[in-house]
Amino acid sequence: MRLTTEAPAERFGAAFCGGGPAVIGPVIAAARRGQLQEFLDSGILLVEPDLVGPGGIAHYRIPANSLGGAFLEFLDALDAFDGDAFLPLRDAEETHELRRHADEYPPLSVVAAFLRRVGDRVVALLAGHPRCRVVTRASVHRVTLREGGDGAVVTALAEDGSSLEFLADRVVLAMGGTPLPGYATQELTPGLSLGAYADKVCHSESLVDRRKDMPARLVDAVARDGRVVIVGGAHSAWSVAGLLLRSPELVGRTEAPEITVLHRTPVQLFYLSTAEAEADGYPFDPVTDVCADSGRVNRFGGLRGPARLLAQAALGMTGETVPVRLIRIGEETADREAASALDAAAAVVVATGYQARLPELLAEGGGGLTARVEGTGTVVTEDALLVLADGSTDERLLAYGLGAGLRISGATGGEPGYTRRADGVWLYQNGIGDIVLDHLPALRGDVRRHAHSTTTEVTQR
Repeated sequence: MRLTTEAPAERFGAAFCGGGPAVIGPVIAAARRGQLQEFLDSGILLVEPDLVGPGGIAHYRIPANSLGGAFLEFLDALDAFDGDAFLPLRDAEETHELRRHADEYPPLSVVAAFLRRVGDRVVALLAGHPRCRVVTRASVHRVTLREGGDGAVVTALAEDGSSLEFLADRVVLAMGGTPLPGYATQELTPGLSLGAYADKVCHSESLVDRRKDMPARLVDAVARDGRVVIVGGAHSAWSVAGLLLRSPELVGRTEAPEITVLHRTPVQLFYLSTAEAEADGYPFDPVTDVCADSGRVNRFGGLRGPARLLAQAALGMTGETVPVRLIRIGEETADREAASALDAAAAVVVATGYQARLPELLAEGGGGLTARVEGTGTVVTEDALLVLADGSTDERLLAYGLGAGLRISGATGGEPGYTRRADGVWLYQNGIGDIVLDHLPALRGDVRRHAHSTTTEVTQR
């Protein structure tokens, strides 16, 4: 392994590793803050192996869990901030198509097409500035912290096998997610482990992501038997359930399979207000389940859109019958039922989360650095600093996005009882985008020219 001892010729204020929604979000946030020029002047490097903009969304089979209008909010607010750079997007066909879904939960293919156009605009802004650079068809392979705190060397590998090196003051890691380690053998409750069923376990991404495939043996098994267990109670689990009901051909069937959902905590539903939840007879905690900023119930943790409708039906709230059985594990009788369901299942789909996809990380002296990973993903602080295995952080390393979402804070808002990670396109452009920008020395200390608000977003989402 060659350690870099001399600084590469090109130096940037920040290197963004990845080019999906999590990366284009801070660019939009900079414009919203009236700091787009300062952001560009600081020197920005963006390295992305594919198209800039949509990220993995371009390959997902499921609908969005936000209304189409939420993705358009920054365009609708252009007149209120430094939005000239994004003005051409208003008349794009992809924008008009998404606007037709403004009050619906659109297919992610529609959202991805729009984000592709936003990504094109971001690329144009960066490529047109002498202090910025966009490198596509390349992946960040290694990040080496330099001695004395003098930035970090970012090593990228291009498709043709060539290696590129850059120096950056800050490195922002937003390269998407990968399944949490040990998902196929995890312990669900004491005495109930997936290890005994590992041969029929797959991750939810094998169904949700078109780039993945459910193992053929499991497709054949479900085609014959038709019983599927889904482990998890959040949006990804219910999205998989809905996908199997809408598209049973994915598992070789013409009719919907029988689905059992194993979940640890109560099924959480999103409501615009406490009054709406009360009118629906939905039980909630007025302190832990309500976002203080917006008054929304389960603002981050609650199911929305088609996933919410399916969960309501499974809970018996709609009068509709669906082939979905719920088992809340953690109690002896329920655990026995769960074990029986796992025994009988043709396939077990795990939808319990991701960790961040990270490059190799090297310390100043050349030793390897390991990120801390917990049950909710790769650990980062509430201000987006990557937490290492020993609990330390380094101001040069930031991480967020799928698999490394932030804990809720005053910057993100959200219900106090939400224990998972906060991420999403709107947050990348707003609260999380602000957090990332505040780490850039060229922007730090400036008086923010924006007001933190969640009113529009939570109305639309």
